[in-house]
Amino acid sequence: MADDGKSNPGGTGPALPGPGPGRGLTLWARIVGSFLLLALLFGLIVAWGLVRHRRTILDVRLLDEGYLPLALSAAELRATQSILIALLERILDEEDAGATRGWIEAAGRLRPERVRRLADVLDRTAALAVVDGDREAVATLRAEVDALEHDLSASGEALQGFLAALDARRPDAARDVQAALLERERDVDRRLKAVGREADRKVAALARALERDESRTFWMLLGLALVAAAAAIGILVFVHSTIGALTSLERGVEAVARGDLGARLDIRRNDEIGRIARRFDGMTAAIRERDARLAALRQGEKLAALGRMAAHVSHEVRNPLSAIGLNIELLEEEARRIGAPPRALDLLAAVSREVERLTRVTESYLRLARFPRPEPAPTRIDEVARDAVTFHASEAEARGAALDLHVAGPVPEIRADAAQVRQVLANLLRNALDAVRDSPERRVRVAVRPERGGVEILVADTGPGIPDSVRPRLFEPFFTTKPDGTGIGLVAGQQVALAHGGTLACDPGSGPGACFRLWLPSLPTPEASGIGGPPA
Repeated sequence: MADDGKSNPGGTGPALPGPGPGRGLTLWARIVGSFLLLALLFGLIVAWGLVRHRRTILDVRLLDEGYLPLALSAAELRATQSILIALLERILDEEDAGATRGWIEAAGRLRPERVRRLADVLDRTAALAVVDGDREAVATLRAEVDALEHDLSASGEALQGFLAALDARRPDAARDVQAALLERERDVDRRLKAVGREADRKVAALARALERDESRTFWMLLGLALVAAAAAIGILVFVHSTIGALTSLERGVEAVARGDLGARLDIRRNDEIGRIARRFDGMTAAIRERDARLAALRQGEKLAALGRMAAHVSHEVRNPLSAIGLNIELLEEEARRIGAPPRALDLLAAVSREVERLTRVTESYLRLARFPRPEPAPTRIDEVARDAVTFHASEAEARGAALDLHVAGPVPEIRADAAQVRQVLANLLRNALDAVRDSPERRVRVAVRPERGGVEILVADTGPGIPDSVRPRLFEPFFTTKPDGTGIGLVAGQQVALAHGGTLACDPGSGPGACFRLWLPSLPTPEASGIGGPPA
């Protein structure tokens, strides 16, 4: 069965695209673009990995060379400060404070050096800080360390005064200085505690950030890898489809080389391969149509010669046949009058039937010889098809067959001989109804649609189809597969199509049933309009 007018099997194919805009990307551009996309994705993965690796290295250096040494230095200073405060609190209560004094003097000497070391570590930390959060933290620590240096300077002076009071053996004065000194030392301890707390906070924050970055880097790299894999799979699918299209094109070329013009590539791509395939389909369809028209022209020439001969033979045979028929009728009357035996009457009846058959054959020869030229007039082919279907509806119903008509879209009015077109459709419908007589599904479908600047009428059935051995002889004069056929109907239909500048063809067998297509142009060309039937 055929479609509703959207496909074009057996025709010249869709309009071939020419050069110009709107043709889509070329195959070369798609291939290059695909590999550039894959290279871009790979480059993004590498670049992003390098950036994350560089950032991780900077964070690790900041942690290793900055905040960790800073936190350790602050912890050492605070430990020293705690020992110093404890010694200062009990030195006045000891009977022999020599050892304690020595520890206090040593702590006093160590603190400036360790504060300088803390400042140096802070300078390295500031050099390694590249983000605003780290710079702000370093600035805060810098302010604390500067205040710490100031407090240590004041505390050192107070410590010297306290030690001088001890040397002068003035316990009351030393105790007064001790209270102020302890307050200063506790202030230093609070400063150290603030520095250590900030350094510990940055160490913990940086460790969490590194952990988060590790997880984020893993998932980001995994995501980019999946995207790259998807792109690679897409490229493989594209390459596979391209190779498949090229393989189909190769098979089509090999089929044409073998002489098979019925295969269609039907490659739906908007690139060079697709355009070549559409041109190839159009070329093979044009060749098929050209061959069909040439065959029809040759057939017309044969029919012209055959018509002339048939006219001569019919003229020579009709009169003797008429005389024989008249004499047989007289013999039958005489035989009945004299009471001839039934065997004789049966023989006369058989001779009479053969004379009638020969008379019909000669009449068909004469019709072929006197094929009328078309008298084209403005015609609605869809109305002609509707009339033909309506006329044969009762016959289809009597045979238990469904007869459908489908008109696809607005069908243009053309110039044609409506009577001749109706005669062609009647013959095609009778053949189709005969074909579905013994089929499980008895359906005949008629479709009318605009096609290639004209109108196409399709008659398809669900019968057994046409054998490949019979198909080449369908349009030969007097060839028929019906016991009572004359072999003139399809030949006459092809001559009608040719006389209108159109074609009548049978689709190659691609399934059950047969499908005939009658195509008529909107305006027949002068050459086509001058082609008529064979002369009488």
